[in-house]
Amino acid sequence: MSSAFPIGFVWKDQWHPVFCRTSSMGTADEINTCLGKKRVYFMGDSTVRQWLEHLENTVDTLKPFDTYGTGKLRNLLSIDTARNIQVQWKKHGHPIITVHEYTTKDHSYVAREIDNVAGDGDTVVVISLGQHFRPFPIKLFIQRMINIRGAIQCLLLRSPDTKVIIKAENTREIDIDQERFGDFHGFAQYLALRDIFRDLKVGFVDAWDMTVAYGTSNVHPADHVVVNQINMLLTYIC
Repeated sequence: MSSAFPIGFVWKDQWHPVFCRTSSMGTADEINTCLGKKRVYFMGDSTVRQWLEHLENTVDTLKPFDTYGTGKLRNLLSIDTARNIQVQWKKHGHPIITVHEYTTKDHSYVAREIDNVAGDGDTVVVISLGQHFRPFPIKLFIQRMINIRGAIQCLLLRSPDTKVIIKAENTREIDIDQERFGDFHGFAQYLALRDIFRDLKVGFVDAWDMTVAYGTSNVHPADHVVVNQINMLLTYIC
């Protein structure tokens, strides 16, 4: 994972990275073509759950599958049986800071989830952590990322064709508890993330630079920002 800094710019509401040309895949047919026969594992916080929800809203044939969970943080699974597409989201392990109730019965850390992925050329693993770590000492975030890095290395050894994509955290609101959740802590984690994964063969969606360029201040960015983030994701996949 290597990239320029800054990593890109926004022109007419479209994100333009400086290191590659993105594929604009905004229609359901284009997304279906890209994701055909793919298994996509979203692991992390609600910002990648937002990606799955956007895909469901855009692609009519991608249907939610009831996993019999409860609450906002339950495991999510969407499938398209005709095209053999499977997309799932699972929250990362502690810390989780939320007002929503959730079960810890199947609570698991991302590194362990990666260890459970067999991997192949049709497997995509997308990882995003950061927002829930901001109130805690940064060494907790760094150690978690080092553990995830080790799991990714093992995954790529047993299945070099597996695609792994890291999503950086994005900027968020300023009307919150800045001392604990402010972007000061997020930026420090963002720099640590880039350093930890810089020499791995993984894709990198720089949501930090993107949300700075768009001038958004919401932990869950607006649709036009999410669309461009997903375009970056699909560019790496296809």
